[in-house]
Amino acid sequence: MYTLITGASSGIGKAFAFECASRGMNLLLIALPGEELCGLSRAIREKFSVACHCHGIDLSQSCAAEEVHNWVTAHSFKVNVLINNVGIGSKGAFEKLTREFYQKQINLNVVTTCLLTRLFVEDMKQNRPAYILNMGSMGGFFSLPEKTVYSATKAFIYSFSKALRLELEGTGVSVSVVCPGGIDSNANTIASNKELKGLAKASILQPCQVAKESIDKMLKGYATIIPGRCNRFIYNISRFTPSFIQQMLVRKAFSRLKKQEY
Repeated sequence: MYTLITGASSGIGKAFAFECASRGMNLLLIALPGEELCGLSRAIREKFSVACHCHGIDLSQSCAAEEVHNWVTAHSFKVNVLINNVGIGSKGAFEKLTREFYQKQINLNVVTTCLLTRLFVEDMKQNRPAYILNMGSMGGFFSLPEKTVYSATKAFIYSFSKALRLELEGTGVSVSVVCPGGIDSNANTIASNKELKGLAKASILQPCQVAKESIDKMLKGYATIIPGRCNRFIYNISRFTPSFIQQMLVRKAFSRLKKQEY
């Protein structure tokens, strides 16, 4: 059996790969073509006693999901864990980003996850117990200025995962959605996170922390996974906070960020 991870060559995807390999899970790593992906695959084979294969592809392109499924089928790999991690974030006023960028963001964050799940779910019913882990975000719970489309894509992933979990009850396929807060996943996010203060700063996690807690709870059948005590505190408080107060707090935080930029 294999665990398939998208967006596997860096950041949280790479952390998922190492975490799963450390548990003896065979891996199929999907990411953009390049030495980073091939090197990761070699490193995992050398460090852990697991099978590890990689396939380089731009998952934002049409028919990418079908190509991945065809590759898996052609090699007779049996997938019992699907980690839909691939995605792209953004920050900036809605009208400042291009139509082409939004098309790519929606394709990666929404379409790829949806289509890969559709293509693999029937196979996974034959490979049970099986697990689907979708990458949401704390941002999916809130309306965030300058992250308008990103937060909307993550709201889709949350709703999609919860509904699919109910639909697949009794099939042996468990669906979980992980909704992390800030992660020091690359140079840009590390630089941005350094500017945070208070609870926002305290909520930042490392990719390895998110990966470990996510896999632990996925295997235990959790429906929603919010890594980190601070993030769970923020989420639980928000559930009982009226929407007009949430919006007021978001406006204040957004206003402070804009002042820091000037």
